[in-house]
Amino acid sequence: MPVIRHFGFDRGEAFHRAAAAWVEGGSVAAKPRLAATVLLVRDGAAGPEVFVQQRAATMAFAPSMVVFPGGRVDPTDADAGLPEAEVREVADLMGVEAERAWPLVAAAVREVEEECGVRLAPGVLVPRGRWLTPKLEPRRYDTWFFAARMPDDQVAKGTTSETTAERWGHPVELLRLGESGELRLMPPTMFMLEALARFDAVEAYLTDRPSVALVEPILVEGPDGYALETTLP
Repeated sequence: MPVIRHFGFDRGEAFHRAAAAWVEGGSVAAKPRLAATVLLVRDGAAGPEVFVQQRAATMAFAPSMVVFPGGRVDPTDADAGLPEAEVREVADLMGVEAERAWPLVAAAVREVEEECGVRLAPGVLVPRGRWLTPKLEPRRYDTWFFAARMPDDQVAKGTTSETTAERWGHPVELLRLGESGELRLMPPTMFMLEALARFDAVEAYLTDRPSVALVEPILVEGPDGYALETTLP
């Protein structure tokens, strides 16, 4: 059964000013671009851990936010040389045709290598969700979230100027730091961390098959100001 969550009443004056300005300006929404992001996971002493990075404060989209490696789909991703059988396997899990999945899978693999130096085989990607950036944001993305086991013979590190810090963390601890304000987390990141925290081992997490229905947070106004109303699958 879908669950409705609200994010935003406590996001600060900047969020509320931006929301008010968007509403007063006619509520014109930008066209979203396709994007892909990947939760690299490994087994830790207290359960699954995930690799996260902090975006640079100078970034136009989500500055200083703690995120998973990923980014927008580039035009060249549609022509990336990938094993067709592996792409078709991922496409089946996504519930889309291979042609539609191809650039998203290519972007996921490319971005992980560019941002943290980890090379993944396309076939290891497991879809975990799909989120659309709220309409009030000037930059919007239709983002597919994938998960993949961290290869034992590689090391994840910061290899891009778009991020300033990186770490492995247990999802419960990362959520606690987000709640306290020590880390800045976006709603989809929080939701993905909450889902990961329900598992005791990476194998169980990667064999789980969640709904990948599109999630689109909607701006609503309440007695405490504006918030994002989000219907979760």
